[in-house]
Amino acid sequence: MKLAVNTSPLIFLASIEKLDLLEKYTLFVPVEVAEEFGRKEDSRYFTIKKFLKKKNVNVIKIDLLSDLPESLGKGEKAAISLAKNKNILHILIDERKARNIAKAFGLVPRGTLAVLISALQNRKITKKECKKLIFELIRQGFRINQKLLAEILLYLE
Repeated sequence: MKLAVNTSPLIFLASIEKLDLLEKYTLFVPVEVAEEFGRKEDSRYFTIKKFLKKKNVNVIKIDLLSDLPESLGKGEKAAISLAKNKNILHILIDERKARNIAKAFGLVPRGTLAVLISALQNRKITKKECKKLIFELIRQGFRINQKLLAEILLYLE
């Protein structure tokens, strides 16, 4: 599956040391996203920079769509623009507002949690590990709707 990628899923998957779960996808990462990993003091910086050199990852310069809302971040605008310009249906993006805009542009947003659930369904991780990773994401600052969290935890029982 081809995925256009925004910044936050890469950061969060790096935070829980699970970027390898993206290796089954062909990833298209806008240059703007690749450049958003700024502080070299952050251990994730080198992990993500190394990951962006993998053979399933394509870092691409793209022109931004002019009709995207100013309220979106630079990486979100670039990821949506890349998906539309390269006819990539699926986009890996976490923030609700950006996901809704992606949908309005005819894209299918998936988030960090979808990557974990897909890994569970493909037997790359266990239910116990999936639950542990979700709680680690939350500890790392990942925001999740309480109702969605409850539904996922029920699914993992």
